[in-house]
Amino acid sequence: MTHLMIKNAAIAFLAATALLAPLLNSVDAHAGGRGKEYFSETYTFSKAMNGFEGRAGDYYCSYIKTPVRKCDATGNNCRIVAWQLEQRCQ
Repeated sequence: MTHLMIKNAAIAFLAATALLAPLLNSVDAHAGGRGKEYFSETYTFSKAMNGFEGRAGDYYCSYIKTPVRKCDATGNNCRIVAWQLEQRCQ
């Protein structure tokens, strides 16, 4: 692994950890018939990264990776310039 790949993996791990920390440490604040909150956070990376998928407390988290494309003026010759990672927990 290159230094950049390790750095990006560490950033993704820290971002997922920061997103999930309130979920894992929360007290049941939704008593009284209210539903759970929905959490969503979007991150942008230079390479495709994976997010956290699975259970975190009472929540189920998943992620979506989408490429960010840049095209020329005619709409042709597109290339991927970045990747967006959207982490969702519900």
